[in-house]
Amino acid sequence: MQEIAIVEVQVGEPPFALGAVAVVMPQGITVTAYSPAHAHLGATAQAIPRPEPGRTATVSILAVPCHRDEIPAREIAAALATRFDVPVAASAGLHVDAATEDDIHQLLDVTQQLIKKLIERIERIRRATWANEEQVVAVDSSGKPVRPISRHLAHQGDGILHQAFMIFLLQRTEHEPQLLLCRRSRSKRLWGGVLADTCSGHPLPGEELAAAAVRRLKEETGIELGSQDVSMLGHVVYQEDYGDGSCEHEWCAVFAAEYDQADVAIRSSRGSGAMNGLPVNTDEIEEVIPVKLHEIPGYLCGDPEPLAPWTLAALSDPQIQKALETFVYS
Repeated sequence: MQEIAIVEVQVGEPPFALGAVAVVMPQGITVTAYSPAHAHLGATAQAIPRPEPGRTATVSILAVPCHRDEIPAREIAAALATRFDVPVAASAGLHVDAATEDDIHQLLDVTQQLIKKLIERIERIRRATWANEEQVVAVDSSGKPVRPISRHLAHQGDGILHQAFMIFLLQRTEHEPQLLLCRRSRSKRLWGGVLADTCSGHPLPGEELAAAAVRRLKEETGIELGSQDVSMLGHVVYQEDYGDGSCEHEWCAVFAAEYDQADVAIRSSRGSGAMNGLPVNTDEIEEVIPVKLHEIPGYLCGDPEPLAPWTLAALSDPQIQKALETFVYS
């Protein structure tokens, strides 16, 4: 069962500052948009997506008399329902003292900023919880691509062998190099809350593995690298039953990369999700844990905690271990 996620966003500056709280469910979204200094309920809009491609959602509105919040409520509900193809209920209570027509137009402009930020956050959540319809690449036992298949189908039953990747970020310190392991967000569809590599995922059909790795690394950790900046250590093939009718069955490439911590620390100030110097996507990552190389054998035995099955498979593989040591100490 997919979890319900709560999103909070804020945009603009007083007196046009706006906030919103969205509840993201597998089959619907509710939003409350408000002016922080004058929160109230002025109108509620319900939007139902239309089946015809490219058509804007149908919207019904219930407004409190003497308020003009039906416009932002309608805009928010229609935009989200059309984008995500689910019913959306949006309530709005926006206010500017002694507002002029110009003030109202500016408030509506900020409402569009709010919609954009809501869409960005909800898209991140839907990806993490598999609410979108991404495809993965089925492969043969040698890792050769066979055909694109839906992500859901690839993970049903015993699973269909498909391409994947993981990447370990190396942090060099004054004393000993360390790997940055990341705890997966609890909203993740599989192995949520479990400690894993820095970043993992699936390449899109036609996408090179290294390109996919740097793409997801940027999306999850904020680190921007090129394909030439990552080193492939090898690959592992594993199959692990999740216990709820889902299964991982992956041909998984293993990459390593290092980064300049000082540069990242400067850029991380742009996000409230900064962890261990990384401006992480908190919809994907819950915690960043530096692990020294001599501590890895303990993790392989479940001490101090178990690892995600693909991370365990990679760090247990003798060839990957040797390649990782070469990468770290070369």
